[in-house]
Amino acid sequence: MSVTMGRMGAGFALGCLLVAAPVSAQAPPSLPDEVSAWMERDQVRRWAQMLQEGDSIFNSGSCARCHGQAGSGGSNGPDLTDSAWDQSDGSLEGIRETIFWGVRRRDFADATRRFEMNPGGGLSLEWNQYASLAAYVWSLSNGTQLPGG
Repeated sequence: MSVTMGRMGAGFALGCLLVAAPVSAQAPPSLPDEVSAWMERDQVRRWAQMLQEGDSIFNSGSCARCHGQAGSGGSNGPDLTDSAWDQSDGSLEGIRETIFWGVRRRDFADATRRFEMNPGGGLSLEWNQYASLAAYVWSLSNGTQLPGG
């Protein structure tokens, strides 16, 4: 019994020591410049691919029928090239959510619109395609630079 208690006591003391030990306040090591540059180029390359895929989905799918070619506005969908957002806050995530969930008629900000926006714009999209489509729509009013860039 004393051996078991001794082990438990040692384990408890070690646990307290580990919990009480100060966490190092050192900053994580910085990446070498060439690695940072490569990561930035890769991020820009991936963003450009997303915009290209989103453009293709938008202009060949149901999006352009309602919102006009390149999102300039149509009889059934608002202009997406200006800074006014009817159904979203205009953030990349807000746009993706609107595309994903669609817009029901009762939720239209503009009561003169006649047609609902089906989830995914009525398209069968993969998860990454929602992101690409949202990136393209975001770029219509913000330019092609990376968000926050």
